[in-house]
This record gives sequence, structure tokens and C-alpha cells, in this order.
Amino acid sequence: MSSYHITSDISNSGWRIRSETNKGPFRFALTLIGGASYCAREANETSSGVCHASRSNVIDGKKQGSRGWLLHLLLAGLLAGGGCSSWKSPSARPTSPLAEPNGVPRPDVVTIDTVTARFPDDQADALNELWNQLDESIVPIEQRQLLAQNGLRVGVVIGQLPPLIERRLQETGQQQESDVVEGAGLATDVDNRMHRLQCRAGKRKEVLVRRVTDPVTVVSVQADGALSGATYDMPAMLLDLRAIPIGAVEAQLRLTPEIHYGTRRQTFVVSDVGIRPSLERPRRVWKELGLDLRLRAGQVLVLGGRIPPKAIGKAFFTTSAIDGTQEHVLLLIRLVGTRVDELFARDELAAARALAEH
Repeated sequence: MSSYHITSDISNSGWRIRSETNKGPFRFALTLIGGASYCAREANETSSGVCHASRSNVIDGKKQGSRGWLLHLLLAGLLAGGGCSSWKSPSARPTSPLAEPNGVPRPDVVTIDTVTARFPDDQADALNELWNQLDESIVPIEQRQLLAQNGLRVGVVIGQLPPLIERRLQETGQQQESDVVEGAGLATDVDNRMHRLQCRAGKRKEVLVRRVTDPVTVVSVQADGALSGATYDMPAMLLDLRAIPIGAVEAQLRLTPEIHYGTRRQTFVVSDVGIRPSLERPRRVWKELGLDLRLRAGQVLVLGGRIPPKAIGKAFFTTSAIDGTQEHVLLLIRLVGTRVDELFARDELAAARALAEH
């Protein structure tokens, strides 16, 4: 097994967290406006323009509890109230990147909710049994075998959210209301607040799973069975998410695991409008582990690691609690809906698919 070590100055990592303690414990940028949310540019935005969508504790000017946010969007599945069916007046969001110049929402937007759930190590057996309640056949068997070799599992929820996950989300919501550190997503290196993403067809959106300051060694198994390994400084474990609307209630999701590490470097980005300089961190991409899945509105996709943890699954889906004990992580991805009217806007649907190919 080959390996290499990358060193970096932690002071140049560029990760920053913005908070306003004078307006309540850790109030972040407002991302829910007029019944819909969009990806706000946070202080930890990279120079390439990629940002992480943030959950707001303020809805219609009133402070709401984290528990209500999680339960209403993930458990009740309120599609119409989730911000995917309509917008308020264009004047409420004059600079939204998801709207045309005349303020009309783009037809190729897919709305997705993500949240992580952390489980203590003493629930490892229950987590293993949980997968019996999920449909793992959504992934082709050959790909499923490769994922298993790399310590990863993927499945879709059948019917109602499993009680184990539902209870954990409720407990997390209560902790976020009573614990300032937990409410700010700073209790561990896994942010378990809910995020809402508005995804343009085929355009990259990052789903952050973990962000670590210490070096992490990751071993992976390639498609031909060969082993590879590397040590990464200040790694950020994330998924490259690209969504393509298929109709009014369906979308194709493409998910690829990546690790961004080290310090930013000067690079040049080629786009439709030309070439521009950009400061970006080096990245390791596992294209062979990429997923290409179709979800219907309201369906929840679950990603996690095998138990006992190993390989990429260990790097992505385990963390340490404040007391130093190991925790297992599940990532939940819920398709809220699309803006495409399949019956009356066939041209828009075709245009959205065409945009995804560029």
C-alpha cells in the first residue's frame, strides 16, 4: 500500500464561523425567506463560489426552535410548505442567484434537505439492524459490493422514517435548543443542523459531512481490488451533489465522495464565460464510488458507514463526542421537490435536462 503525507499551516485553512451572540446564541445568516430558502454565502465560503446552505433560527421574523425545523421538514414531509412550490413576491429576493433577471424562479431548480444524525457507540447493534428497514437495492449490486469494501452503506427509507432515526432527531432537536454549542453545530466535527439546498440542474453543490483539523489517514479499495492510502491535513469530508429534475416529483441525484485538504492554491477555472483564477484546496475524488440514484419527492436517502468502521466509511461517518467516545454518523438526504411542471412545461423540462449536460 502506497502512502504520502501532506503538511500545511493550519492558520491558512480559511475556516471561519460567523456568529452574533448579541442577538441570541449563535444566530446565522437568514436563508429562509418568503417560504423558501437558498444557499447563502457564509463566512466559510471558498473563493470558487461554493457555499454551504445554512439553517436559520428565524422564520417570518420570529425565532423558532431547531426541533420544530427538523421534525416539520424531515418527519412530516410538508412538500408544499417546504419552499419548493412557490415563492413570495420577487421583490422579497431581488438578488437571488436562483431567479431569472425578471425575478421569476428558474425552472431547473431542485430543492433538497440534508441533516446528519449522530449515534453513540452503544447503539451500534441497533444501527446494524436499522439497515434491514432500508432498501439498499437502490444501488446496483456490483456498486454495492465496492461500497461495502470501502466501509460504506446506502439505502432509501421505505415508508415512514425508522423509529431509531426519528427518536435521534428529536433528541438532537432538544439538545440544540438547550445547548448553545450543540445548537451552533460545534459540539463535534459533524454539523448536525439541517441544511436546505437549492440545486441548479447538474451544477455542483457540496454536502459537508465532517471537517477535521488533525491529519486523517484514509485507506480505500479500488474497483480492481487494489489498495491505496494517504494522510490528509485539515481534511473536509464531503459529497459532490448534482441534481437533475426528471419531472414535477422526481429527480436524479449524483453523489461523489471527496476529501479537500491542505491549504488553498492558485488555480484557474474554465467555465462557459471564460477562464478565471481561483484559490482552491487540493482534493481527492473517488469517482468509482459515485452514486447515480433516482428519488421521488419526500423520499429520504440514508448514507452511513459499516460497523465496525473501516476505510472511507470510517473517515466520513465516525466522529468523537465531547467526552472522547466514538459516535456513528448517518447522513439523510431528502428530496423536497422540483419546479418543473411536467404537463404544461415540457420545454422547461427539456431545457433543465440540457443544462445538466453542460
